[in-house]
Amino acid sequence: MKIAFGVCSLGLGHATRSAPIIRRLLKEGHEVVLISHGRALSLLTMEFPSIKYYDLVDYPIRYTEKAHQFLPLFIRDSRRIMKTMIENHRIFLDIDKKENFDVIISDSRYDVFNRFKPSYLLIHQLRIMLKSAVLRGGTMLYNGYMTKFYRTILVPDFEDCRLSGEMAKNLRFIPEDKIEYVGPLSSFRNLNCERDIDVLISISGPEPQRSMFEKIALKQIDNLNGKVVVTLGRPEKGKHVESNAEIHYYLSADERERIMNRSKIIISRSGYSTIMDMYIIGGKAGFIPTPGQPEQRYLAKYLNNRGVAAWMPQESLDIPRLISEAAKYRGFKGNYDGESSVNKVLEVIL
Repeated sequence: MKIAFGVCSLGLGHATRSAPIIRRLLKEGHEVVLISHGRALSLLTMEFPSIKYYDLVDYPIRYTEKAHQFLPLFIRDSRRIMKTMIENHRIFLDIDKKENFDVIISDSRYDVFNRFKPSYLLIHQLRIMLKSAVLRGGTMLYNGYMTKFYRTILVPDFEDCRLSGEMAKNLRFIPEDKIEYVGPLSSFRNLNCERDIDVLISISGPEPQRSMFEKIALKQIDNLNGKVVVTLGRPEKGKHVESNAEIHYYLSADERERIMNRSKIIISRSGYSTIMDMYIIGGKAGFIPTPGQPEQRYLAKYLNNRGVAAWMPQESLDIPRLISEAAKYRGFKGNYDGESSVNKVLEVIL
């Protein structure tokens, strides 16, 4: 079959969780055509160098230095975002006319679908966890409208929503029988190796917040004990040693998988893809939500309330204290087989 696979480019998490599905589809002889943009497109074309792709710009969402600035800016830009989405959908339909796809899969891109063909939406955030109940209801209403163009919604979580919480359950405006819970998706595995790294600090996310997180973390590494590894999430390769920390500018997926498996405690953003990776690898975590991203703040607090992981806001970040707190939580068990989630996706789609 010929399959269109749209991948959201707002962060690399969508690309990393889509990769195992794309890999399996290619392995089973299907033709996959990628529709994405930016770093997500670069990552996937590096992993699958022979894949055909179309560079389709994503929604023009801007991130801010201060958390309270994000929502007003998003509301101000909403008309431009919708205009881009409508235009992108027209472009995608032209691509579909040329390629004649049999199946369409979209990871969080509402512009990639054809109402007259089997279209599937991969998404975990069907309710945006804003502070206002009215605004949360508004996001459910919006998602209820947009998801009607897809045959099935694939949620990368279990039916009890143990990882995503209220973001993907007790939903209004979306029929329950349209949702399939497929389990967490990750390219990583539990390697069952010795955990000889005391702390991994993983710096990631959109600018300018990525650089702000890096600046705070590098100021505090002198106060950390044991073997410490820091990954900066920059595009350039290389590493150096600073104080007692080994600092990597960039890690390949294989290198990152090994280092995460070797780490006793991981300090990172509370992005959903990171949480899925940790669910599979296992270990203890301390989360620092990206300011201005209510999803990450909700996930950090939700997992904290369940006794899984510690968290701390970036504006009052004390990494030594966060590490100490993270050690008290039960952490992620690990040893989940991510291939079983890919199997479930293919059962639904094929």
